[in-house]
Amino acid sequence: MGGRRGRGAIACAMRKLMTWEYFRFVKETVLSFPGDLQSNFDRMIPSFNSIISMKYGMSRNAARCRAATVEAFERSTRTAGTSEQTYRHEEGDVKLGGEIQGKPDNMQLWAMESSLLFKIHEEHCHGVELKDPTATMSSKRMGDAYVDDKDTLASAPETNTIEEGVENIQTIAQFWAILITLVGQAFAFHKCFWQGLCWMTLG
Repeated sequence: MGGRRGRGAIACAMRKLMTWEYFRFVKETVLSFPGDLQSNFDRMIPSFNSIISMKYGMSRNAARCRAATVEAFERSTRTAGTSEQTYRHEEGDVKLGGEIQGKPDNMQLWAMESSLLFKIHEEHCHGVELKDPTATMSSKRMGDAYVDDKDTLASAPETNTIEEGVENIQTIAQFWAILITLVGQAFAFHKCFWQGLCWMTLG
């Protein structure tokens, strides 16, 4: 996962390349669903982040102070340009969501939140397994992620067919979609797609 010291997009891209090259070499089926989140930080739920932060050791007073500060922020609207006027939460209004783009603690909050989502995803879904030539070591993973971009992976361990692979990637990607929805996120569907590699015996 990116967004942390020593973790870069190049390393994530290399892991993706090595995964596809592995399945090409062993001639097994593999599929991926690259899913990009839309307006990631603006969709984060401050109250949920406060709970996760306290689970990771933040004091209750610090969490309340952080939440109150976010709630009192004055915000600009940005579409084609940035608005000159601002808006903010007023007493009695429906509370505004989002952690606001550019806030310095966003990356730490998302790292904690997404780590929890990855853990749940791995506990309930089977991704891919890469084995060494001696079959004494293996690497199992659900995919590779860099900040709010995640390539979810699936294979076809039972039949090695594209049909099984498609069914698996649909199940795994749908489960990921449910998880991100629970924390206020949504896919940028115009950036999402799926791809697969499969093998057929000829002759």
